[in-house]
Amino acid sequence: MNRARKLTLALAAGGSLLVATSAAEAAPPCGRTRFITIYDSHGLTPYGEHLDGALLDRPEAELTSFTLGGASPSWLVRRPVSPRGYVFQSCQGKPLTPRIRLPKLDVRTPDLDDLLRAPAGAYDHQVVILTLGSNVPGEPWTQTPAVEQVVRTIRAHKGAICIWVGPPALRNWSAGYSDQVYAAIRDGIRAASAGREPACHLVDSRRLTVYPAGGDGTHLGFSPSHIAAAQRWAEGVEHAIDQIVRGAGDQVEVAGGV
Repeated sequence: MNRARKLTLALAAGGSLLVATSAAEAAPPCGRTRFITIYDSHGLTPYGEHLDGALLDRPEAELTSFTLGGASPSWLVRRPVSPRGYVFQSCQGKPLTPRIRLPKLDVRTPDLDDLLRAPAGAYDHQVVILTLGSNVPGEPWTQTPAVEQVVRTIRAHKGAICIWVGPPALRNWSAGYSDQVYAAIRDGIRAASAGREPACHLVDSRRLTVYPAGGDGTHLGFSPSHIAAAQRWAEGVEHAIDQIVRGAGDQVEVAGGV
């Protein structure tokens, strides 16, 4: 399929729009550091809004953001369509849509290899930030091969920096199950790494979050206490990103652990 056809929007079942993710992939550069954020449903919450806004406010920053409600790590291999999606590309000149006002939108999972393909010298860095792991169908270890494949795809692009943001503290998970999910992500990163340097930096979000009263036990919603918790999480992730991009991330406890 040629590029022009891939940029079109097609009507999906039920009348909602299916966003062709190549629209974001094909946008010309408009910043020196490109941040690519890929979220599961946490991207539909104040966490995603705060982190995207903070990254977009950086000098000479470009932001490409995908939210894929329901996504697990394996989605980036299989590329299904999310019925609760959001796509943002700062080079289009439009503002971020407040998360509380997002319309229902079908979005196909992007092709990471296409997404990262850019002319030589277009960016100082491409920083891929994956907030994935809260949806793990089946046993957690089944996601390890997908994590490895995703990390290998990112690291195949020269200058790309991989940051994996693990699940926050969830009321609906036991500590033991949460440990298993983190072990599955960590094992995938290790399998993709060569030598002592990790191929992707793992941020342990459990150290950045306390789940407040109320809510569904998984997502940080739009009540005052949940908004505050989501902002603290995003600020902690942003701090880890700062340290990693400056080259100190593998020595920082919250961003190390790989």
